[in-house]
Parts: sequence; structure tokens; C-alpha cells
Amino acid sequence: MTVPSPLPRWARAADALVLFLIAAAVIVAFSGGFRVHIGSWPIAVRSPLPLLVWIVLVALVRHVAAPQSPIYRDLPRRVAAAVRQPGVRQSLAVVAGTRPAIFFVGYLAIFLFGYAGGAAPLRMFDSELMNLPVRWDTGWYLDIAINGYSFKPNEPQLQQNIVFFPAYPMAVRAGGRLLGGSPEAYIASGVVLSLLALAGALVYLYAFARELLPDEDARDALWLIAAYPFALFFGLIYTESLFLLVAVAAFYHFRRGELGRAALWGLVAGLTRPNGCFLSVPLAVLAVSPWLPRLLAGGDAAGRARPPFVKAIAAAAAPGIGMLIYAAFVWRMTGDPLAWAEGHAAWGRTYQGLTALVTKRYAFLEHRGLEAYASTQTYDLLNALGVIFVLATTWPVYRRLGLAYAVFILVNILPPLAAGGLMSAGRFSAVLFPSFVWLASAVPARQRTAWIATFSAVQAFNAALFFTWRPLF
Repeated sequence: MTVPSPLPRWARAADALVLFLIAAAVIVAFSGGFRVHIGSWPIAVRSPLPLLVWIVLVALVRHVAAPQSPIYRDLPRRVAAAVRQPGVRQSLAVVAGTRPAIFFVGYLAIFLFGYAGGAAPLRMFDSELMNLPVRWDTGWYLDIAINGYSFKPNEPQLQQNIVFFPAYPMAVRAGGRLLGGSPEAYIASGVVLSLLALAGALVYLYAFARELLPDEDARDALWLIAAYPFALFFGLIYTESLFLLVAVAAFYHFRRGELGRAALWGLVAGLTRPNGCFLSVPLAVLAVSPWLPRLLAGGDAAGRARPPFVKAIAAAAAPGIGMLIYAAFVWRMTGDPLAWAEGHAAWGRTYQGLTALVTKRYAFLEHRGLEAYASTQTYDLLNALGVIFVLATTWPVYRRLGLAYAVFILVNILPPLAAGGLMSAGRFSAVLFPSFVWLASAVPARQRTAWIATFSAVQAFNAALFFTWRPLF
């Protein structure tokens, strides 16, 4: 029997390009096309016909030069195989089982509870349903996606959009332009991007957890992280779902010795959010952990292959390189490569240290008690519970998963606490996936349903606060 020759990589790339052009042609046919500028070059696509011409040309060249495995036969088989993968089925079930419910709760909360202050501070549409995703930082991401970055010098108290890193809003821009460039298009692009990133993150998380836990525990890790009280941000026009995706993917590939892929995901992490560069630290720990004593490295010795040291450190540096790329862009725009970091002061994020954070709350509790704290500092308390949860898991994560994963938790939660207190701390805790992998392994199977239900109830409460413009952001 003749064995078919393998398909060249360029042919796979041509197939991917054909699929992209087909999708673009369909979208342009329905949306009316788009117009963008790359530097001084205008690019306009108002009709699907030019795209169809390129589709025919690329497909013709591909199938003449490499006729084996035609895409119309190969693609359905690959899609069916992908859908049958347990991780894909589980992730889609989790997304479908959690995100619509959170939007529904938020929508009803508008009518049952009303807006804080009586009206929505930011409104793009008259319809409450269409305007539902437009909350808090969403406005900044949409501003960048639609209008790009801007900077006004010598105004340190002015909130400016350069503090928001570019990976997420630029992806929203690409989708919004492709969908026609209307406000509705950018909203749809942001929501779809977040949901797709969440689905991808859960696929990676399932694969990661299955290497450490039984299948049932790995599945429950997905439900635990999606039900977590601050997981409501995963379906919103925020960076949480994208950062979760790039962080889990970087760890997954790094642990398997696939350093090129880990570096690419890490680079995107450094371009996704200000603390994305900190991912370099736990990845560097993961790089050196095979040479560390077992007592210090922690976790399970399984999978501790020794990758080439120099290549591993170079891959670990990718998130930091991503931050430097954005800093170079900001430097060119403002003359100060750290203007994005200094701009956080306009949001009240100034360094106060962890000691001041703890002593202020301790003094409040000592003099006025827990009930007064809960009744007068409610949002502070909600964020504090998220912080307490992830910090409490740090030691067992170190024991179960390893030092790198405990470091990942600490570098992503302690610096924001020191520089901004508990503001948005609960949201930051939602992406710390090692906590949920450990929780799935530590909680007996018969008790996990109760954990998931409790998490979901608090998430619904948080969603009601968020969508009615209460300051949970």
C-alpha cells in the first residue's frame, strides 16, 4: 500500500489562509466591509469579490503544487476530531453553562435594583441589552480599539489610555473593523474575543490539569474557576480571559519542553496587561527547577525534564520582552518609556506597601469590628475574600504543583496589593489558575458541587453589582 507523502508546512499555511479569507469574505458580505490605514497606506475592502479572487488563486496554487490531502476532505476530519477531544467538549460545556447565566443576571439586575446614582455613567446604545457589556474599563478598551492610543503631556492627574496594554484592544479593533466598524461591531468583537479566549484557556487548563490529576478532578477544575465569584470578568470586554489563556498555554508548553510555543504565548502575555511581564519570573523558576533540590522545587517530580538551559531562560524572558516592546511604543509617543506605569497614579494606584494595607484594615477591625467593616467597606471585603483565598492556596499549590506555580500566584497578587490596595484585587485573583487546580485535587468529589454552587451564587451577586455600576471593577 502506498503511504501518502506528508503535506508541506507551506501548504498547511495556504489552507489556513484560504479559510481566513473565506471567513473574511462572508463577514464583508454581511457587514459591508471595512477601511483601515497601515501607516500611510489605506486598505479598503468593501466587497467580497477581491477576497474570492484571492481564495481561488491561493487554493489553485496549493492544490497544483501539493495535491495530497485536499482541504475539503482534510478539514472536516480535523474539525470532527477536535470536537471529540474531551477538553474541547468540557470547555464548551463550561462556557455555555456559565456565561449566558451571568449576562442574564446582570440584565435583570438593571431593572430590579437600578443603576447606582440613578443612571449609567457610560452609554453607547439606548437598549439596555445592547449596552450591557459597556461597563467600567470596557470604555477604555473600546476607545483604544476605535480611536487608538492618545496622550496629553503634563497632566499627571488625567486618566489616559496608555496604561492599558495593546494585545486585547488591538484584537478587538481587528474584529470590529472586519465586522464593519460600527459601535455594535466593536462590542460584538470584544465579547466574542473574550468568550473564545475563555474557551481556549479552559481547553489548555484541562490538558494541563490532566497531566497532574484524574480526569474527573481536571474537569471539576474548569467548573471551579468558571464559577469563581470574580469569574464574571471572563465574558466581559476585559483582559482576564485572554490573560488566562496565554498564562495557562505558556506554562503548559513550557512544562512539556515546547519552548518556542511557550515563548510566543509568553510574549502575548507581556503585551496583554501591565503585570504580564511578571510571568517571566515563574517561567524562569520552572526553567531552573530540574536543577533545584526536590524540597525546594516542590510539587511532583514527574515531568521535570531538563530542557536546554539557555533556550529555557530565553523563552522565560518572552513576557518581559513583550512589556519592553510596548514600553518602546510608549517612549516614542510620550518621550517616557514608563509613562504607562506612572499613569496608574491617576486611578489611585500609588505604592503604599503591604504593611500599610494590612495595618489599616486591622486597626479598623480592632476598633469597629467585623460587622462595621462588612457594612461600610463591602467592596473592600469582597475583594479581600478573593485575596485571602488565593494566598491561602499558595503553600498547598507549592506542595502539590511546585514552586513555579506558587511564585506565579504571589507575583500576580502581591505587587497590585502593594501599589493599589484591594482595588480590583478580586478580579486579579480570578486568573490564578494553580489555585483552582489544587482546589480540585483537595476537595473531595462529593463536596465539589457545593463549592461550585456557592461560588456561582456569589458570582451572580457580584454580577448584579457590576452591571448596575456598583464599584466592583
